[in-house]
Amino acid sequence: MSGHIPRESLRGDARLRAAEVLTRTEADGAFAAAALDVAIARAPSLGDRDRGLATELVYGALRTLPVLDAELARFAKNGAKSIEILDPWSRNVLRVAVYQVLALDRIPPSAAVDSAVDVLKRWRSKGLAGFANAVLRRIAGERPEPLPADRRVTLALRAIPVAVRVRIGSLLGQEAVDSVLRSALERSAMSAVRVNPLRIGREALVERLQRERVGAAITLGKHSDLALSIEHAGDLSFTSAWKEGLFDIQEEGAQIVAIMAGAQPGMSVLDLCAGRGGKSAVLATQMGGRGILHAVDSHPAKLEALRANFARLGLSDHLALDTFAADLTVGVGELARVSPTGGYDIVMVDAPCSGLGTLAHRPDLMLRLRDASAWKALTVVQTMLLERAAGWVKPGGVLLYAVCTLTAEEGDAPVQALLASHAGWAAKHERTVLRPDIEGTDGFVVHRIVRKGPTTT
Repeated sequence: MSGHIPRESLRGDARLRAAEVLTRTEADGAFAAAALDVAIARAPSLGDRDRGLATELVYGALRTLPVLDAELARFAKNGAKSIEILDPWSRNVLRVAVYQVLALDRIPPSAAVDSAVDVLKRWRSKGLAGFANAVLRRIAGERPEPLPADRRVTLALRAIPVAVRVRIGSLLGQEAVDSVLRSALERSAMSAVRVNPLRIGREALVERLQRERVGAAITLGKHSDLALSIEHAGDLSFTSAWKEGLFDIQEEGAQIVAIMAGAQPGMSVLDLCAGRGGKSAVLATQMGGRGILHAVDSHPAKLEALRANFARLGLSDHLALDTFAADLTVGVGELARVSPTGGYDIVMVDAPCSGLGTLAHRPDLMLRLRDASAWKALTVVQTMLLERAAGWVKPGGVLLYAVCTLTAEEGDAPVQALLASHAGWAAKHERTVLRPDIEGTDGFVVHRIVRKGPTTT
């Protein structure tokens, strides 16, 4: 059966849009957040309510895929085989319907079932529509009424692989795993922003956003003086406050990590895994927009986004900002030519990792970690990046290593290997773990290491 996505889904309602995104994530390996942004942008007729529903369906289905597939298989004549032989789009139409039935109390089960059946009848076949009708109605018949308040979280917890639980337990102890995972998943409806103090104060930004997003629940961050936590505000990048560069969208834990580096005005700073520059922007803010900041990433498009964001925030007005596209596992490129002779005051390695600390807003992670070799490849890269980074830290300077995950093999082992091979290199070493159930942030392991030298930081 053909796996093409019907044209109607490119214009259609939130359910069709969600099935399209899930298909691109599954079949093409696309990142869910990026694919969802593109899909919504292609459907300008979708209002805030439908955009919110599409997001909930995509993220919720990805968090619970094994549970959804098991429910479908339980009522299919040939079990899991009946689901596996479907083309990806048809399978995801069914998943979207099952997720609505199992997890959402604001949508009548009959509406979710009828929608899926009608779509499959129109774009696939009467036979497949009949199959969907029979299976989905049996699932709906077992739905508890009313749905438990934490239904979405409990379904997602059931879908977490044992291997992931074991790895988190290796860092925090197995008794903490359920608490950490539940807290991470309960945070999925919350957004966080970072005020741009070069343009506005935090309290003034609260007033501005409350005018632009009536009904939004806004509270001050618990740990970062730059953070606001926001619920029920929709996509904040559509606000005029965002367009004016008054804030950036960034999770509070990510802010804390960059703040821990201790950047000051006039410093020379190197961000080796800059991405789109969220943490780079925190460093620049701490520097008051003055000093030298070199940002490195292997993806040129991400560095273009970094420069555009710095311009929007006004961070590049007086800062000596340079970006370098380089794969540091291969070489350093132009960075060797421009790096300060004595080294940098701060070198940050926000290393690529499994991302298990970010389950609240990266639900497609489990699709990328099915193969055990993926974990090993990550630790090899992390160790290599950390070793290279140490060579750029000037005496008395700071090496900051962070991963947005909660595993010992990624959070601690690379640092232990570095310090074991560089005896006497560190004058001071501080380790911090941020936990969703304690700090209320994404999960991070952070090591702040001060190199021996004439000064301390």
